[in-house]
Amino acid sequence: MKDMNSEKTFVEGRRLPMNLETLASKDLLLYTQKLAASERKIYAAVIEALEEIERRKLYLAKGYSSLFLFCTEVLKYSSGAAQRRIESMRLIKNFPRAQKTEVKTKLQNGSLSLSHLSQVSKALRSLPPQSCHEKMQLLSEVENTTQRECERKLIEAGVPEIKKREDFRVASKSSYRLSITVDEETKKLLEKFMGLTAHQNPWASREKALKIALKLALQEVEKRKFGVRGNRKGEKSRNLTTSKAEVIRAARKKKASEVASATEVVSTADKKKVIVQPRSNRSRHIPTSVRAEVWERDGGACVFVEPKTGRACRSSFGLEWDHVWEFSRGGESSEANLRLLCRQHNIQRTRWEREILENQVNPSSIRTKESQELSKTQNSRTSFEFWVPELRS
Repeated sequence: MKDMNSEKTFVEGRRLPMNLETLASKDLLLYTQKLAASERKIYAAVIEALEEIERRKLYLAKGYSSLFLFCTEVLKYSSGAAQRRIESMRLIKNFPRAQKTEVKTKLQNGSLSLSHLSQVSKALRSLPPQSCHEKMQLLSEVENTTQRECERKLIEAGVPEIKKREDFRVASKSSYRLSITVDEETKKLLEKFMGLTAHQNPWASREKALKIALKLALQEVEKRKFGVRGNRKGEKSRNLTTSKAEVIRAARKKKASEVASATEVVSTADKKKVIVQPRSNRSRHIPTSVRAEVWERDGGACVFVEPKTGRACRSSFGLEWDHVWEFSRGGESSEANLRLLCRQHNIQRTRWEREILENQVNPSSIRTKESQELSKTQNSRTSFEFWVPELRS
């Protein structure tokens, strides 16, 4: 007796049981082809969704410093799968609507794949800026080709050989393999360094030489850029999870009178922006001691926190100093008024604040849902309070 509760599928208009073992070979092949076609349609839809996510910078609002991290950690793609989708999306996102639709159609019918789009995207980086027509011609060249054929077609089209990215590969539980190609100058520099550090590295291990060099370079860069100093013997590190709310409250308490005298917000009726009257003796220079304190307090990472989930960015890539209360509006370069943000969150934070300020003057000017959400409870707050999750109601 047929199980009426079992899942069903349709192949050529016929209703079939979802038990693949009972399917005829012809039906199984047709069913698999149908699944593959559906999968290709999803590829095109995912690329379109990623394009909109990037346009709105939603990954930043969720506490991720890059779209790649959002794809791997939230969408659960592997590194390679995430990279192919992102590169494909960025290749076609600035195409006119007609060309974009054409590429998506070819992606859906299988004449182009994510691998094709990704390889062309990489190839274009080594070429002078190309027009949309030239890019479409390049895509036409690689249609219905294998990966190796695609690489050969691109080289024939004048694209230099694409160098593979030097990625770490797991070698054992606690070690990784990294294969790189260096020029003659780098080779000589490495050999000279190994000679100077022979007492620390008597067996002339290139791996150990690289570790020694990176430690020395990191100490120098952190000292120069962030004023970081090594812990003295017996000195314990400070708590690196200082609440940003505490930092902001300290800044407000300390500088309330100065900020009030330095900044004036005009009425909504006047429809003007903030007027700034900076103090003549203020400077953007951040003393080394202050930089060191802020670096230690923030743990050398971006302190942005997504308000709903509490997800902290913690990226250490491209860190920048951010004045909680803007310098242009009277904020000082003090430990209480400074924090570390990755470049992407620092840029986006400024955009969010600008939109909310514009909305207070002209509500119709607000554009993104993120700023609309933030502005609901912030019309009577200062520009830095709304952005700090702990201070939001």
